[in-house]
Amino acid sequence: MSDITRRRVLAASGVVATGAMAGCLGDSAEADGDGGQEESPSGTVLGNITVESLSDQSHTVDVIVEFDGEIEDWSTHELGPEDGGDELERNWPTTAGSFRVRARLDTERLTEVTPATWNDPDCLNLLVLVDRADELRILSDPTGGPCEGGDESSVDDGES
Repeated sequence: MSDITRRRVLAASGVVATGAMAGCLGDSAEADGDGGQEESPSGTVLGNITVESLSDQSHTVDVIVEFDGEIEDWSTHELGPEDGGDELERNWPTTAGSFRVRARLDTERLTEVTPATWNDPDCLNLLVLVDRADELRILSDPTGGPCEGGDESSVDDGES
């Protein structure tokens, strides 16, 4: 029999676990002194947000834009059956960052999206859509508008 005590086994396990986790805690954007890796901008640029309805009913849609936990824009849109849509005025940062967009149809619960919803692209335009079944959808488009070098006329507004 070995003279290894329970205490020694637990201590060794703690050391191994700490060593294994040490590599997981570093920031992947950090450059090591000799690696020459440059820090790239982190986050996603939020381009245009358009609110549209395909429903034959009137609806109210609230849209909340948050950057780094701070509300940058909160707007309410009254959409009727004959209304086209509204494009939000860009009152949020135009640089890459950490954001979330929340939307609510009438008095329902909030629907939330972040860039991680779409695998963290460099830039996102969003379409907040009330579909024909009176359900709220938030769709993305990583092209057009600010996501295409600032040519806002190329934004896909969901019309065919």
